[in-house]
Amino acid sequence: MSRRKLELAVEEVPSAKYLSIVWKYLTESLCQEVFAATRERERQRKWTLYALVWFWIALLQSRYGSQTRALLEARAGSALFPPVDASPEAFFQKVQNVRPAFFQNVFRAYTARLKAEAPATFERELPLDPKIFPEVYAVDGSRLEKVARMLKVARKTTKAIIPGSLEAVYDLRRGLLHELHFDPDGCVAEITMFEKVLPSIPRGALILNDRYYAKPKIWQQVAAQGVWMISRHNRTVKKRRVAVNAQFRSSALSYDDWLVEMGGSQAGTSPVQLRWVRIWGPGFDRILITNVLEPERLTPEQLMAAYRRRWSVERMYLAMKEVLELNHLYNCSPAAVGQQVYATAILYNTLRTSQAQIAATAGVAPEILSVDKLFPTLIDHYIQGTCVALGSEITWEHVHAEHPRITRPEALLDPSWLRIRIRDHLLEKRKEERKKRRFCAGRARATSYNLIPGAKKLLQS
Repeated sequence: MSRRKLELAVEEVPSAKYLSIVWKYLTESLCQEVFAATRERERQRKWTLYALVWFWIALLQSRYGSQTRALLEARAGSALFPPVDASPEAFFQKVQNVRPAFFQNVFRAYTARLKAEAPATFERELPLDPKIFPEVYAVDGSRLEKVARMLKVARKTTKAIIPGSLEAVYDLRRGLLHELHFDPDGCVAEITMFEKVLPSIPRGALILNDRYYAKPKIWQQVAAQGVWMISRHNRTVKKRRVAVNAQFRSSALSYDDWLVEMGGSQAGTSPVQLRWVRIWGPGFDRILITNVLEPERLTPEQLMAAYRRRWSVERMYLAMKEVLELNHLYNCSPAAVGQQVYATAILYNTLRTSQAQIAATAGVAPEILSVDKLFPTLIDHYIQGTCVALGSEITWEHVHAEHPRITRPEALLDPSWLRIRIRDHLLEKRKEERKKRRFCAGRARATSYNLIPGAKKLLQS
């Protein structure tokens, strides 16, 4: 449907209030609770955990090129940054000593509270019964961009240093990051990362994975967790057909639905019973496997349609790295990289909640709003509203000092003049020519701090 023909409940919505929800749930008391539960020997001092989280989120929104400039802005009394009376040296020392686990637990606690304002409005056309699969997640891993500036301990290496690995559990129906795990080892295996996030997935949920996860060890772990899974077939794993569930042929869609046993070739390992479904038609041919053995619970058509949604987690990574600039690392210290990762995840979930609320106000599906257009506009409007509010407050204090009898106008801090025009933020049809990923010879010979002599002491869990 074209932009002109799209029916909207409203053409414009006020935008300044949406990002303010981050401070509704990301409170100082929440950070105090997380610090008390996570600390070992750490102390807060002037740069408390709340001040650090506040600073990182403000830094990501301001898009300053360096932490030093942001610190100077904070000391000058910027409304975006926390008012901490400490030297820049104290900040950098604090950042290098605070474990990413503090920020990870803040992200978890904040996301748990945020879900109260994040109804399941995404992927409404997902052909899965919520009673059978109440939660649907896409799980995938990713690597961070190589560091531009090396630490002193790593200057002798000629390889590109990957400062960390990510494993994300993306909630398809809420459009949020359900769980995110950061490992400062940039060369850690994805199976190891998957084992870190699997306990966060509730029993009875359905997860969508790539073919790399389709190994007997993973299937056994998923079954023990009570979780359902769909993945592409990994041809390196042997299979043996046990029974034929169904076969169907037509000009538009054909499929073979088998019950198979996979794996078990190694000594001491037992095979895993799964469904092997090959689906093909004009222009596509795909083989999927799942541990949902009953075809009536998950038909081949539903299997195919659900697996196509797995790309949502790839778009999530793209938004975090490109739109929220996670590819630009402000500090190459492993602890600081982890803090930036989780601060970016907090900001992403906040913006996605805002996207869902704006779409509900406009009466449209949230997926038709472009993340590339909406996120920068929301951030810019939040900065403008914050700065104008501070200027209005200072002006009012001067006026009130000279004229005490004047009452404070209610509209003084009203940011309703900041509005988003819905039609300017719609998703555009993707071009046929897709951008090819740039080949990086350095990444082909990449290493991590975990493999550099003397750098292991920098890795803090």
